[in-house]
Amino acid sequence: MKRVRRVRVRVRNVAAPAALSILSLLWAAGCRKESLTPPEGPDVRRPAAEWLKEEPVRLLRDYVRIDTTNPSPGEAEGARFLKEFFDCAGIANEIVCPSPGRCNLLARLPGKRRRGAILLLNHIDVVEAYAPLWTDSTPFGGDIKNGFLYGRGVYDMKSLAIAEALAMRRLKERGIVPESDVLFLAEADEEVEQRWGSRWLLENRPEWFEGVTNVLNEGGSNEMILRSVRYWGIETIQAGYALAELESDAPPALEAVAKRFQTVDGPVVEPHPHVVIGFDMLADHLASPLTDPMRHLDRVRQNKAELKILPDRYGAFLEARIHWIGPYPYPPSKPTGSRAYAVISVPPGLDPRPYLAPILDGLPLGVRVIRTSIGGPTGASPYPTPLTDALKRVTEAYFPGTPFGPMPTFGGFTTSILFRQRGFPTYGYSPIGMNITDSSRRHGLDERVFLRDYLIGCAIYADSLEEFVTERPPAEVSQAPRGN
Repeated sequence: MKRVRRVRVRVRNVAAPAALSILSLLWAAGCRKESLTPPEGPDVRRPAAEWLKEEPVRLLRDYVRIDTTNPSPGEAEGARFLKEFFDCAGIANEIVCPSPGRCNLLARLPGKRRRGAILLLNHIDVVEAYAPLWTDSTPFGGDIKNGFLYGRGVYDMKSLAIAEALAMRRLKERGIVPESDVLFLAEADEEVEQRWGSRWLLENRPEWFEGVTNVLNEGGSNEMILRSVRYWGIETIQAGYALAELESDAPPALEAVAKRFQTVDGPVVEPHPHVVIGFDMLADHLASPLTDPMRHLDRVRQNKAELKILPDRYGAFLEARIHWIGPYPYPPSKPTGSRAYAVISVPPGLDPRPYLAPILDGLPLGVRVIRTSIGGPTGASPYPTPLTDALKRVTEAYFPGTPFGPMPTFGGFTTSILFRQRGFPTYGYSPIGMNITDSSRRHGLDERVFLRDYLIGCAIYADSLEEFVTERPPAEVSQAPRGN
């Protein structure tokens, strides 16, 4: 009650930020800083020039225009873009490039102590985009149409990176000294091999993470129908993950492999408590026949017929599942060429390697392995915590009555897994609402973000960070768990 009231006052101020705007104009010559207030009016008809009057939109447009495709050209130019932002804000930062073109940006806003630091994590790299297949825009044009900003990585995850950077800068602008340090890491190589980003830094720059007791990353989920948010999920746990990208000169060979491995064998496990909570929340928004099974997982795991009903995104938290993507033409200029992905998802705690091995060992002639990615066994971060409570308070202040809770993530890899494996409490959270018709565009064609949702998300993130770093009691900081 005492904290919700303070957040609600702050949220109302977002609609009338005149005083903050005046202060921001006086901050530093040549470094223009403005409020995070979303513009009013008919968003769909608002011209691009009007949207670009908002600093967060300009920053995102400029960032999206930088081609940071993994592996080439890589992250170097994106890291320099972020460095210019932090240099302008007067926040200490450095670029670390373990390999040519593969660069990370580290920034730190000192608090009263290093112990209890929070790390804001994002990745610079984006997956490959096939420009000839884009119809609404171009991958690196940063075009604004009908209230949307288009571009590869605009949602995954350059919009969240800008929200994190703006939130960190606002603390400095307001003269707030956090209870503990606030760190920002824009990492390399998250999308493909996870070789030159967090994994390399954790092994080669461990001193940089000293004192970190919370990591806030991508991975949280929310779902909108039109403009209404149905639920807000924070990721505390992921399914184990392994991927193999396969290539052949013609589709039939890949189709034969996929047909042979339609299922994988493994034990049916007891669901993790966070899975039970998340699925119960989801059940309110799923159609029959899923609603009842999602609320009775103990019964479902005893019944093979019911378990089979659950889609992979849910069933993978009870048993190992395999999902095939493709075959699809690759490259687009060579119709006979073909690629496919085999994605293995296993319940938390299980190692996905044994489930991928039979596929790789039994490939026919003419099928080549392009790459593999194996995340290893996964675990859960504590919930609830002071950080998740702050995120919940602020989110609910912006979206009253919207269910909020842990939501497990399946079928993908984020570097949250690496931090959890080393003992860092790590959470996936997105403050940016995602319409269900746009979620499929991530890693796909015509990726886009609705600008009003993005601007509101920037405000939510800034409020959440300030709420957390200014309201933590000293006892909580001193007793916080330490990452290993």
